[in-house]
Amino acid sequence: MKKMIRISAAYLIFGLAAGLFYREATVYTGYTGHSVLALVHGHALSLGALVFLLAPVFMQVFHLQQHKAFHRFVCIYNIGLVLSLVCMTARGVVQLFELPISKFMDHMIGGFAGIGHMILTVGLYFLFRSLWAAVKE
Repeated sequence: MKKMIRISAAYLIFGLAAGLFYREATVYTGYTGHSVLALVHGHALSLGALVFLLAPVFMQVFHLQQHKAFHRFVCIYNIGLVLSLVCMTARGVVQLFELPISKFMDHMIGGFAGIGHMILTVGLYFLFRSLWAAVKE
């Protein structure tokens, strides 16, 4: 359970820092348009901090730590979320500072963000698989 709280705290700190960075960077650059960087804050807090803050509750009630699928969830979900957040941050910084990047790099960032979201979906599958197994018991 301590591991889940630590992971949650890490995403909370990252999410708050991302929100602060977005706010200060938009003021500094005078950027008034929509940037993907604005979404990083919410994604980190909801998909990261909130999910891993609820995980210990599920562990206590359903004893999820006994299931292999739950351990797979933790590993796969973290990989997907970190990949998504890194790519979204990169995309947002490029937009905010209007950095010139090639079309290939632009599509690559978007592609990796999409892959990160797909990995998140696989992680959620393992979470619900472990929940289903625990409810059956």
